[in-house]
Amino acid sequence: MSETEHPREKPPIDAPIKSSADDDLGRSPVAHDFVESIRELDASEGLVVGVLGPWGHGKSSFINLMREQFEQEPKLAVVDFNPWMFSGSNQLVNFFFTEIGAELNVKNKSKFGQAADWLAKYASILKPVSQFVPVPGASIVGEAAAAALGGLADTTNADRSAKKVRDQITKELRALAEPIVVVIDDIDRLTTPEIREIFKLVRLTASFPNIVYVLAFDRARVEQALTEDGVPGRAYLEKIVQLSFDVPQAPEVLLRSQVFNELNRVLTPVADVELDEDRWGDAYFEIIDPLLSNMRDVTRYAISSKATIKSLGAEIDLVDLLAMEAARVFRPDLMQRLTQLRTELTKTRGYSSGKDDEAQKAIDALLKDFPDDALLIRALFNRLFPVALQYVENSTYGSDWLGTWRTAHRMAHADYLNLYFDRVAPDTLVAFRSTEGAFAVLDDAEALKALLSELDPDQLDTVLEGLTSYEAKFTTEMIVPAATTLLNLIDKIPEKKHAGMFELNRPDLTVGRVVLRLLRNVQDEADREALVAEIMAGIETYSSQLDFIHSMGHREGSGHKLVSETFDQQLQDEFVSRLQASPPAEPEREWDAWRIYDAVRDATGESPLTAASDPVLVRSVLRSAKSTARSQSMGSRKVRTEDRLAWELVVGLFGSEDEVKQAVAEVREKIGDDDILRLADKYLEGWRPER
Repeated sequence: MSETEHPREKPPIDAPIKSSADDDLGRSPVAHDFVESIRELDASEGLVVGVLGPWGHGKSSFINLMREQFEQEPKLAVVDFNPWMFSGSNQLVNFFFTEIGAELNVKNKSKFGQAADWLAKYASILKPVSQFVPVPGASIVGEAAAAALGGLADTTNADRSAKKVRDQITKELRALAEPIVVVIDDIDRLTTPEIREIFKLVRLTASFPNIVYVLAFDRARVEQALTEDGVPGRAYLEKIVQLSFDVPQAPEVLLRSQVFNELNRVLTPVADVELDEDRWGDAYFEIIDPLLSNMRDVTRYAISSKATIKSLGAEIDLVDLLAMEAARVFRPDLMQRLTQLRTELTKTRGYSSGKDDEAQKAIDALLKDFPDDALLIRALFNRLFPVALQYVENSTYGSDWLGTWRTAHRMAHADYLNLYFDRVAPDTLVAFRSTEGAFAVLDDAEALKALLSELDPDQLDTVLEGLTSYEAKFTTEMIVPAATTLLNLIDKIPEKKHAGMFELNRPDLTVGRVVLRLLRNVQDEADREALVAEIMAGIETYSSQLDFIHSMGHREGSGHKLVSETFDQQLQDEFVSRLQASPPAEPEREWDAWRIYDAVRDATGESPLTAASDPVLVRSVLRSAKSTARSQSMGSRKVRTEDRLAWELVVGLFGSEDEVKQAVAEVREKIGDDDILRLADKYLEGWRPER
């Protein structure tokens, strides 16, 4: 497949702009005016111009904008000298004049040919004596050494004295109609000795006529490098640079627009990404904006965060992701520390519980170790990790917030913070992705059933539990298809294996919590009753029907009174009548078989089952009457289990133990032996639990 079919995305590049066409900050007019002010100065004895500004302020871009104006008539020749190409004074002096001469020849041999030749000769003469170029800061010694330079050079080559060659260069340069511009950029990126070498060179050659040096550097950095033996670098600098211009910092509005342009470019290939506008403004101005001071910062931010945004932009809340990426790029030490504080950033506590002393110490140490970033840390807590505010102010976020943060993909939830730091989704987050898929089709029963049927059964309980986090987003259109589908799924959900001592691992409780949250958003009781009736008509098992009736009605300990007592009684009466008239079509699916027949016994006062009942149904009754008792010794993590039957209830359904014994024998004969029948045998033989 060709690149024209799938064109490659152009990445943001941390490079200076080339022309006014790329000038998003509107500096072109200023740069052009500065060139005109240079043209107005007398360069007959040479001229040194400084373009000043901190690293990243756009000095190189500003010089490129100046080039455009140098190209205008009367056109000036611009020669670039790269100081990074030399090492030491000897090579510097030789290389400088050789390079300038070569560049002039290339630009216009007929115009600069003679001057270029003489510059090359001068380079070879000065090479062996360049070590005598004066040291910045020692002005008196420097002047003396400069005065002696011609004499030393004369003794180097009798036929070509330095003075003679210099005079000839001066003559050729003075004859030029327009000056030559020599640009030396990135001086502030050099080492201190290299910076000194550059200014030695400029001082040595600054008096050549019609040579305009344009030097780009950070004033503070260069002044520091030139300071020596008590002589301030600024004084030395002022002696050399005759005209300077401080590149202005990009206006905040323009800089901000560039941030948004770069972020839009980075986000273009990321599908299904949304920005929480309610949170974005505060997070941007309190976290991201203070970390960006120039266009290089903007570009660096875009380049460095691109891979993370492309990888996680559709997974994690975009506001959190952009804010954390800014901290990672510009405050890497702080970010490294935050990776060690995941629990402190995400662990909620009860409204009545006290603070965690160890966590408090960890947060206090963070603020102590990063005093300059105190405002940034506070902003991160405030906008991204509200749980951590409990350690810096009197605020509390309980566990009820976890669902909100998880549905919003916020890093305030540990799953998403771990995903960001580790780039590997934890198991609970993998399950929650399926939850999100289920939520998207809650209003479509067939689609929801298909989606849930494709999942690993062991994941179903976790996936459905996650739906409770979406309560605030449930709609009326979701109620009937979602509730019906989930209630019909209960018998397909396996109980959790290896449950802990206090773990509630019943699938009906998980489904019930979701169904309850769907219905309780309907305020009118009559509307709720109509929806309940519609759901009842679609429930496939008697077990789920009865569970739904108990949950919606007035049953003590389980009813939520979402329907009237009259309607509740009507539902129960109709249920009993249906079950008496028509036994379960799929008795193996009756996950609460003992209870449905216990409802019949309560209503009629008679035992509804006999030894002649469907063997599959009898086995389902016994299985549903089984429970597992758990116990755990003090100081031990091992949980002991013991299977039990609700024996008195089982006997009540059949009328007597003899009837149960015959029923068990019928099941064993017709469909085979199993664990539940053997457990029933123990009870028939007289065994009972100790407690």
